[in-house]
Formats: sequence, C-alpha cells, structure tokens
Amino acid sequence: MRMRHYLAAMLLATAVQAPASSGKTSGERSGGQGPEDKAVTSRAPERIALTVYRAPYGDGALDLHYLGGFAMVTETRKVRLPRGRAVLRFEGVAEGIIPVSAVIEGLPGGTIERNRDARLLSPASLVDGTLGREVTVTRTTRATGRTVSEDAVIVAGPQPGVVLRTATGIEVLRCSGLPEGLEFAGVPAGLSSKPVLSVTTESPSARTVSVKLSYLASGFDWRASYVATQAQDGRSLDLFAWLTLANGNSQVFANAEVNAVAGRLNRVATPALRAAVAPLRLICYPLGTTTSDLREAQRPEAQEIVLTASRRFDVPPAVMMAAPPPAPPPPPPPPPEDLGDLKLYRVPENVTVNPRGQKQVALLARTAVPFERRYRRAVYPGQTIAATPTAVVLELRNKSEAGLGLALPSGSTALYATQRDGERLLLGLGKLTDRSEGETFRLAAGTSTQVLVAQETIAAHEAVVRVTNANPFTVALDVPIGAAGQKIAAAGNTLISVDGIATWSPTLEPGGTAELNYRF
Repeated sequence: MRMRHYLAAMLLATAVQAPASSGKTSGERSGGQGPEDKAVTSRAPERIALTVYRAPYGDGALDLHYLGGFAMVTETRKVRLPRGRAVLRFEGVAEGIIPVSAVIEGLPGGTIERNRDARLLSPASLVDGTLGREVTVTRTTRATGRTVSEDAVIVAGPQPGVVLRTATGIEVLRCSGLPEGLEFAGVPAGLSSKPVLSVTTESPSARTVSVKLSYLASGFDWRASYVATQAQDGRSLDLFAWLTLANGNSQVFANAEVNAVAGRLNRVATPALRAAVAPLRLICYPLGTTTSDLREAQRPEAQEIVLTASRRFDVPPAVMMAAPPPAPPPPPPPPPEDLGDLKLYRVPENVTVNPRGQKQVALLARTAVPFERRYRRAVYPGQTIAATPTAVVLELRNKSEAGLGLALPSGSTALYATQRDGERLLLGLGKLTDRSEGETFRLAAGTSTQVLVAQETIAAHEAVVRVTNANPFTVALDVPIGAAGQKIAAAGNTLISVDGIATWSPTLEPGGTAELNYRF
C-alpha cells in the first residue's frame, strides 16, 4: 500500500459531465418514477415577492454570514400536472427555507406529503454520492510535467480527505504536491444544483395549474440609513433614508416585489436546516514528509488598472451627437402602512435581490423639515462630574405640519451641512430608534466644548448641577437626570419628563450660567 503525504490542499477544479436530459419549453420536466408516482419539476417561479422582517435586536452593519432576520417568500408558478398521483418538485426555493411554514395553494388534489431535499450539489456531496464508484483522476507527472489521466475508485471521503484506489495502490487526493483533479461520469441520483421542496399530490385529470407557494426563510435582514443635509439657513434640513436589504442565501430573487416590516415580532428559535453532507476538506498527514520542501504556490498580485491618458479626436461639431437625456427619477416611496402594531414599507418598483448580496432602495424623502438646535448632557444622581462638554443635537418633531408625520424605523444617521460654495461637510453620526408619528427624535450634530455641565453631591440624596454657555449666542440645553421613572425633586425649578426621564431644560444667554439643586 502506498500513501502520498502533503500538508493540506484545496480541490482546484471538479469537472462534472452529466448526461443531458430533455425538458419542456415551459420550463417543466416530467418523467416516470414508478408505476404510480410521476415527477414534475418546476424550475423557477413566474412571479416572486419578498417581505423582509428585521432581526429583533439588529444594529450596525449587516453581516452576510449571520443575518438574524427572515423573509416571507411568495412564489407564483405554472405547472403541468399529470393525471393521478405525482411528486411536484419546486426547484430554486430559498436555501434557508423553513419547510414546516410552507403553504401551497392551487393544487386540485391538495398536498399529501411534503419534503425538503437538503442534498445540494457540491464538491463534498459529489464525492459522497460517488463512494465506491469509478472516477477519472487527472494529474501532472513529476518526471515530464505532462498531464495524464487514469481510472480510480473513491474508497473514502469527503472528510477528512478523499482516498482513491488506483492501479498503483491507495493514495489521498491532492497530497502529491502537484495539481490533481477529479472527473465524474455523472451526477449521483438525489443531488440537485438548487434547493428543492417537493410535495406529493393527486390530480383527477391532466391539467396546467397556477400554484402559489408561500414560506418563511432565514438568512435575510434589512437596515434603515438616514442622510440629513442641513440647509444654509440653519433652521431646516432635507431628510433621505435608504433601505438596505441583505440576502444571505445563494439564490437570486429576480424582479421581485419587495416589502420591509418594521417592529418587533414574537419569535421562537427555529433550528437551521443542516446540509446533508459536510463541506469538503482535504487534509493530508503526517507532517514533515519528502514533499515538505515544495514551494508554496504564489498567486500573482492583482494589477491595478489606472487610466493615465486618452486619445483626443477632433470631430466637426455637425458630427458630434447630443448626450442622451438623463433617466427619469425613481417614483417616490409610498408612506408606510399599518400591519397591526407593525409598519409595512413597500418598495415602489420591482428589484432584483442578488445572492449573498445587498440591495439599497429609497425608503423616504422629505425636504425643508424644520428643526431646533439643542445641547444635551445626561447626569446620574450621586455622580461627580467636572465641567464636561455637551452633545449638539438637531431636534425634529415627527408631525405632518413639520414636514414628516410618518413612522420612522430605527437605523443609523449621518448629518451633513451645506456650505455657501455648495460643499457638504459631515457634522455627526448617530443612531435613531423606532419613532412613531407625533414623537420627537434627534440627530447627532457633534460635540460642543462651549456649553459645559458639572455636578457634585452636596448632601445625602442631594446634588447640584451647574451649566455654562461660552457661546456668543443663546442656547437651549437639556439635562436628563437619572433613569426613566426615577423620582427627582428640584428646588425652585420645574422639571419636564422626556422619554420618561426627569429633564432640566434651561435657556442660557451668551456667557450665561445656571444652577439646579435637586433631591433623589
């Protein structure tokens, strides 16, 4: 017995030669599986709709490797059913489909049985399905440098490696240190290049029916991103929001109707569907063999293409063609709709959601929204604070008379200011929590060292807050004290409740100061 050793390698290429199968022009394929059951395959939907729900505590950037949201997928397909019992295969469903959630409408005989096939075509499943069968291994000979092919039998795999039996003995694939690849005669039965949901049904007659398939699928999420541009008058701003949709599945959803749902659902943990075969990993051992001194293959660095110059041709004015007119702007996004206590946002145009990718569409757009500039610094009873800078915020009221008046989903915020020369400068980055109509929300606009807040404890359960304004203009200040619901009593001052927190809101003249004594 001969064993070839090498540290570790990746399968460079796997050539699959599958026998061609006939298919109908309508995109369906039917064939007998037995004396009673027939197979009908629907390869792709005619229409598709995605309603995406956010992760319960989703925040920050979207990670395509872990998306905590999900989607309601609705597909409309046309299928040709034979008379009698048949197995209807829906190809191309989302990889993260939750089979128990599937609802199928339009089958004349209803659904008798339902299955989700997790055996997707991959290098690992191809090796697993070909155990004990012949393959062709192509390799480079060490002596001549030529590629040669020979027959082999897979005797073990796909983990921790692929073991072959050849005419010269037993060896491990890709452990010679030279390029090697496998060629398969066909695709093993039961493997599919696309995720498949199959159902057994019975039709009283042969007919073409329109079937609607609805199911929940994991591996989706979305975020809202707000971009605000402050006008030169310093009193209003333009507010625009992007909806970023993330698809962590390996399927494309072409020309889909897309909706996004904001709010928090009651959810329970649903186990993810595991692949029937683990990933292919080619591991060779032991270490320190005669092939250890082989040089590691170095990939050439990607060359950056830089445009340095362009040739100029003098063209007579009569020959020059006018530039095409600009494309029309996209339709404005409609206002959100009530979905119980949740909010539904519709994307006005069908969009294509690419596999393992993100798509950005307009969520809302408002112009000339008035705001009030304020300064904020939260303090907590018993806390000693030296003179500390305050946060600058732009406070907006989410009301129709203020140019808004619609539900705003949580998301990130970016505030810019437009200069007289038209240049935009960044003022602040922040976050926005879900805000319903009528509520007040704030946009982060930087930090001020001109407006300072200090606090000290002067007795048991008693403290004093001192604030100063070094600006040459009057400022409005908010000092939230303690936590929501905490009892705070101020001497000679009236505290208002903002988001359930007792808040002191003095107005400071240029160079002015103020002081608050309170008990807690």
